[in-house]
Amino acid sequence: MYIGRFAPTPSGDLHYGSLVTAIASFLDAKKFGGKWLLKIDDLDKQRVRKGSIESILKTLECLHLFWDSTETYQSHRLEAYEFYFKKLLETRKTYHCNCSRKFLSENAKLGESGYIYPGFCRNKVLGNSTINACATRLIVDDLPIFIDDQIQGKLSQNLSKEIGDFVIKRNDQQFSYQFSVCIDNKLDKITNIVRGADLLSSTPRQVYLLNLLNFDIPEFSHVPIANIGKKKISKSDDYKVSINGNQKAIWMKVLKFLNQPISKNTSEMKLDEIIKYAIKNWEISEVSPLNSIEIS
Repeated sequence: MYIGRFAPTPSGDLHYGSLVTAIASFLDAKKFGGKWLLKIDDLDKQRVRKGSIESILKTLECLHLFWDSTETYQSHRLEAYEFYFKKLLETRKTYHCNCSRKFLSENAKLGESGYIYPGFCRNKVLGNSTINACATRLIVDDLPIFIDDQIQGKLSQNLSKEIGDFVIKRNDQQFSYQFSVCIDNKLDKITNIVRGADLLSSTPRQVYLLNLLNFDIPEFSHVPIANIGKKKISKSDDYKVSINGNQKAIWMKVLKFLNQPISKNTSEMKLDEIIKYAIKNWEISEVSPLNSIEIS
């Protein structure tokens, strides 16, 4: 059975770019008679803003984006993360790292996804007194990982050459996004992931982790990022969407962005009728394979 999800970070109100991924993931799940889950990515407490969770839930409900089970929270899954973290330690493919950002900026090569980590600490012996202040990195193989994204097409990435050994637990002992999202997908039995193209380059790391843990690999689809002035919309831009009274207009704008058919009778249709039409006519193959699109 198809199980998809939307996973917002409660760092502010949902903006237009967030709604694009929410609606795309919702439509893809419903087109195939699947479940659409809601996961709140609240693991990084420094990014969580007061009132954001309530705002996110209210916005989704207002747009009739109803999730199929009680929402889940990353902050409630620490025991599960710790369990699978220990499983990774048993693979003997992890090590502690005390490299600072300053050290990496001065000694590591900068790649498309940040500094390429060549294993500075892989064979370093660190004292027990410093380990608790260290990050934990995962050793990667010198083999390409291939992904066939339903929107962006084929992607190949050699983690050793393009990313390097990557962090699964930060030096503040918080589990990394790459690690936690893989465990979340296992716990929620996710089969399909529809999300923004800004996360495409991190997907091979997740596939690598999923393979190490012997988890199933979901089907990936990365929709274009919504840009304004060639810049990705972010919550810090305060690009808020006025929801009340504008639900139909928002759906129309998102469907147009996703290159989906729109009924000629939308002015006479109720919101639920527009959504029903959108589900019936949803074609992920029609979504642009561009990494980003300017919105008007």
